[in-house]
Amino acid sequence: MRSTWTGIGMLGLLLAPASHAAPPCAEPLAVARALFEAGTAARFLDAPDALLSAGFARAMADERECEEREQGICRLDHDPWLDGQDGEIDSEAAYRWLARSVAVGTVEVRYSVWGEPRRTRLAMRRQDDGCWRVDDLVTDRGLSLRGILEQPLP
Repeated sequence: MRSTWTGIGMLGLLLAPASHAAPPCAEPLAVARALFEAGTAARFLDAPDALLSAGFARAMADERECEEREQGICRLDHDPWLDGQDGEIDSEAAYRWLARSVAVGTVEVRYSVWGEPRRTRLAMRRQDDGCWRVDDLVTDRGLSLRGILEQPLP
């Protein structure tokens, strides 16, 4: 009996590091929460690329470079979380995961801006490294941020 308990204890010790070793990017809700917090604490375009898919990060970098070069607005003329130019987020965000497959899904982020409810959807894609990353942000009005950022400049 003692050897059985010892074996179970050893098995627990062997499995514990594996269960705690999962990176934060392994959970789509954690990635969405990190993007929301980063994107509302500063300018959305300055959100960490590590939270974004390669294509979305490239589109964001192109917009940052364009804004520096033009010293003004290029394609993105509003705050995607506010879905406008003015407003203030005045509630805690609530997150809901909607899986479409093992590699694709959406996180709905619900919050309010000046008392008005907002629902922003983050298209999530699992990357080759096993991490979930945001592939697009769709505003409450249904605007695709990646679509906006990938448009050619006029």
